[in-house]
Amino acid sequence: MYDYVLFGVSGALFLVLLFLAILLRNKVGLSLLLVLLSFIIFIAGPIAGYKYIHGSIYKTKITELKIKRLEFSQAVVIKGTITNLGQESFKKCTISSSAYKGASNFLEELVFPLKPFIKRSIVKEEHIDINDSIDFKLLLEPFTYSNEYNISIKVDCI
Repeated sequence: MYDYVLFGVSGALFLVLLFLAILLRNKVGLSLLLVLLSFIIFIAGPIAGYKYIHGSIYKTKITELKIKRLEFSQAVVIKGTITNLGQESFKKCTISSSAYKGASNFLEELVFPLKPFIKRSIVKEEHIDINDSIDFKLLLEPFTYSNEYNISIKVDCI
C-alpha cells in the first residue's frame, strides 16, 4: 500500500512540475530547471522512497549468525536468527546468501560481490510479530571453492 502511494505521488509531482514548466516556457531558465527537477523526482523519488519505506517499516536484524564449512562434504551451513524490528508483522521472509572470492584490493572488493560463484535462497512462510524472531538454516552446496572467500546474507521480509 505504501509503495503505491509513493509511486502515485512521485508520478503526480512529475506531471505537475512538467505542466508548470510548459506554462512558464517563456522563462527558459526556470522552465529547464523545472523539467530537470521533474525528471529527477520521477527517477530518484521512487527509488529513495522505496529504500526508506522498506528500511523503516520492514526492518530486520540477523543475530546469532554461524557459518560453518563442513569437512566431509562439499557444503557450507549458515544458521541464524531473524528478528522483526519493523512496524508491521511479517508473513514471508526470503533469505538469500551468496559466496564470492576474497578480495585483496579495493577494486576487487567492489567487483567480486557482483559475480558470486554460488547463490542460494530459501523462503520462510511464517508469521513473525513485531520484536519476534525465527531461526533459519541455509545450505550452500556444492561448495568446492578452496581459496579465500566471503559470504553475504540478505533478508527481505514482507
